[in-house]
Amino acid sequence: MQKSIIILFSILFSVCAFAQTRIIQGKVSNEAGEPLANVTVAVKGTNTVSMTNENGDFEISVQNGQELQFTSVGMASQSVVISNQPSLQITMLSDDEEVDEVVVIGYQTVKKSDLTGAVSVFNPSQMKNATVSGSVGDALGTLPGLNVRTAGNPGSEGKVEIRGTGTFGSSNPLYVVDGIVQGANRDFNFNDIESIQVLKDASAAAIYGSRAGNGVIIITTKQGKAGKMKIDVSSRGTAQWLPRYDLADRDLWISLNDLAFSNANRQPANHFEANTDWQEEVFKTGWLQDHNVSFSGGSEQSRYFISGNYQGNDATTIGSSSKRYTLRSNLSTSRDFGDHVKLSIGENIVLSNYSIDALNTNPIIDVYRMLPTIPVFDPNNAAKGGYGFGDGSRDVTFGTNPFAIEDFLVTENGNLRTRGNVFTELEFFKSLKYRLNFGFDLSNDKHLQLRKEGFWTYNQPYVPSSLNKNQAQYRGYVYDNTIEYAKIFGKHDVSAVVGTSYQTSNYEQIWGTKNDVLMTGNDYFTNLDAALNNPKTGNYQDIEKLFSVFGRVNYTYDEKYLLSLTMRRDESSKFNPKFRVGYFPSVAAGWRISKEEFFNVPWINDLKLRANYGVLGTSNIGVWDWVSFITVFPQVAFGTDQAVYTGMTQIQLANEDLKWEKVAQMNAGFDAVFLDNRLNLSIDYFDKQTKDVLTPMQILMVTGNNGGNPVVNAASLQNRGVELAAEWRDRVGEFGYQIGFNGSYIKNKILELGYDRDEFTQWNTKSKVGESIGDWYLIKTDGLFRTDAEVQDHKNSKGELIQPNAKPGDVKFIDFNDDGQITEADRQYIGRSMPRYQIGGNIGFDYKGFDLQFQFTGAFGFLSFNGPRSGYDRFDDNSNYRVDYDPWTPENPNAKDPRPIYADSRNVRGDQDRWLENGNYVRIRQMALGYNFPKSITGDLFSQIRLYVNAQNLVTFTKYRGLDPEFLNRSIWERSYDGGAFPNPKGFTFGAQITF
Repeated sequence: MQKSIIILFSILFSVCAFAQTRIIQGKVSNEAGEPLANVTVAVKGTNTVSMTNENGDFEISVQNGQELQFTSVGMASQSVVISNQPSLQITMLSDDEEVDEVVVIGYQTVKKSDLTGAVSVFNPSQMKNATVSGSVGDALGTLPGLNVRTAGNPGSEGKVEIRGTGTFGSSNPLYVVDGIVQGANRDFNFNDIESIQVLKDASAAAIYGSRAGNGVIIITTKQGKAGKMKIDVSSRGTAQWLPRYDLADRDLWISLNDLAFSNANRQPANHFEANTDWQEEVFKTGWLQDHNVSFSGGSEQSRYFISGNYQGNDATTIGSSSKRYTLRSNLSTSRDFGDHVKLSIGENIVLSNYSIDALNTNPIIDVYRMLPTIPVFDPNNAAKGGYGFGDGSRDVTFGTNPFAIEDFLVTENGNLRTRGNVFTELEFFKSLKYRLNFGFDLSNDKHLQLRKEGFWTYNQPYVPSSLNKNQAQYRGYVYDNTIEYAKIFGKHDVSAVVGTSYQTSNYEQIWGTKNDVLMTGNDYFTNLDAALNNPKTGNYQDIEKLFSVFGRVNYTYDEKYLLSLTMRRDESSKFNPKFRVGYFPSVAAGWRISKEEFFNVPWINDLKLRANYGVLGTSNIGVWDWVSFITVFPQVAFGTDQAVYTGMTQIQLANEDLKWEKVAQMNAGFDAVFLDNRLNLSIDYFDKQTKDVLTPMQILMVTGNNGGNPVVNAASLQNRGVELAAEWRDRVGEFGYQIGFNGSYIKNKILELGYDRDEFTQWNTKSKVGESIGDWYLIKTDGLFRTDAEVQDHKNSKGELIQPNAKPGDVKFIDFNDDGQITEADRQYIGRSMPRYQIGGNIGFDYKGFDLQFQFTGAFGFLSFNGPRSGYDRFDDNSNYRVDYDPWTPENPNAKDPRPIYADSRNVRGDQDRWLENGNYVRIRQMALGYNFPKSITGDLFSQIRLYVNAQNLVTFTKYRGLDPEFLNRSIWERSYDGGAFPNPKGFTFGAQITF
């Protein structure tokens, strides 16, 4: 009996202990790590309920074994079973079924479910572990349909191309920041960005008309939210370094160089005594730092966001560094005048100061052009500055000593910029809103170049010291007036916007230069008054104006049927008054099949078909290209006293009939959500045709045209393609994961060149009607001649010996035109220089405060020309050689590489395909691990403490043998020619973020 009582007592005690109520605390955040306020926290099956505060914190009474449920409007509900957790960290995902993401499409916002155009949304949180040091577009490489190429030197801004090359001029997209057309370049603080939308087709971008032909990137900066002041401090530092060539050391270089001289029947050259690893000397570990602080908060009526940022980049090579300071202020306030009238005013203003000590040479080329036998410093050159370089009596090279040129040539650029907008809105009856938006962009630029006395290369003539100073001012203003209407009538949802926009810009530059700069000790003065001779000055001004009228109507019936109509009229001063006006319409429609009564597929949550067609424009010409220029250069002597008179003459022909490039684009696609909103899928097909492409027309100089080729409307281009974007998000208990993937296929074609042209050649590429822009056009090779018999057997169809001067070990070229000799006429199409396929993606995991992120990009279907390899594989002009060069010799008849011959170009002509390589690559851009400290550690003072480490560009899968397969070349004619492009650095980022 006593034993039974003890057992019963123990059971009751255990039940009581298990059912004991305790207080548990926690924090609720969204996917970006931002706290969520007003989240309902309820104990399932009871009346116990709590709410999160503005910092996302909550506490609630709960018993072990009970289930907590978390719900909030617009977020997917979650539940957690309580055991013995000391605290909870909850991350809630957005629920597309309950609320639609709002997308900015230009002068309006719409629900993503109501979109009829092709819009990609970039979440800046994807870059929360990395530092963006170039333009904003540099971060967008994982979006479908975007080709983004970047470089790693300070001050470099990447190239962003949306849906292929549709013009022969600039293909840069239009950037719109907080509703105002502005740049988003290297002086823009990426930390200030709230969201980025990329408008890719005519329906989405037509509201911007003549400037939207290359696509539109819309940036919305952060605004304050109602609540107590939020202080966010972040600091990150990146140790970065460059990949390196595998180059010969002194001993190997001398052996190959002596062999090249021997094969040329020359005595070996005398060699310098040095043993210099130029990569070790020139390349270094750079430090990129970014520090940011922001203050935000306010009430329901007045809100504020203020931020400051410093970014410094001391580069990965000698000779360059940059600094950037930014200060942003976003303020807004509003007042209700009854239930039907609301007045709002606000401003978004940023002040930036960017300065750079720019490179004066290309160290990526210098490190293989300079020889390992040449020292960095050479006392024998003391009279010429003391640096080492080539010598006619010993190792001859025209390579540049980068230490010397960066010492004797100083280039400094600075930019002080104020830009932003102020606005006022007046809302009537909750359906009608007038907005006046005044934007401004004020910039003051300074440039200094000091050329000291000194030498940096062999055979360099003496140049006196000189000083050049350049100052410029830019003043840009935008005046936008819009009226927006939005109303729901039963099943009818109507929204519309009409407006006008007037933009004016004024750029003026003045410069002066003088020689023989005075010195104090070893220092040169940097004032023009301190230079003595040959004064020269110059000045010019560009003025541009654009006036626009636009409108858009969006109509939705019963959330099923969608229609959008857009029209814009632009008038630009860049054209003759007869051709200044352009009209840019678009029409789009959509059908949400999933809303139909007959549609009953339980695993499909949403399905929408959409299609559109529209016309966009571009004006890829200068401000004055339609105007004939007069020069006052000619002078003549007249009369008995032979007085000199200044004359005038027209040296450049101009085309007064210039008109807009017009881009007609069709887009069709669908958006779908599957499996309880876990899988999102979008597929688009587009056909983009550009007509009246503006291009320079080559005219013989004997006609008197000596000032450049006049611009004409000549060509027509086409880009067709398919884009796919898929994302899977799910959460299993406290473990969450996300997998996003996108891919695109783009085919570029020249439809017409105009003026009876079928093709034209640019360096090693040819552009031909019916083919892509800039396909490789080179002489094919067929290995090496191994024996004299092979040389004698290499004949054309007539039995003529094709390469009579060749010997075993020389390159065998294909006589494509069968004329018995190897000339430029033997070039033929080799392959594409444009990637045909592109991929990108993000993979993320989070668990109990830890998060892991991978970001990758890739490109396929093209060939790259390895320019550096063509440099260090040639022996006719001395440079360094690659360490695995395998030269043909009689003792090595099966060698991979031709015999080296000094001062002989037979094997190293630059128009052959030996250095054309597979350009395909897949790169893991980011591998990041972060940790958010729990509430038990952060306490009440901090709402977030986060630490993270990120590895960039460490892993690349490619067969390309250059430094970086993702190199930047801005020329559309030779886009995949690597001419010694500055590679993207590898690096590790260490960062911390603290939120109060």
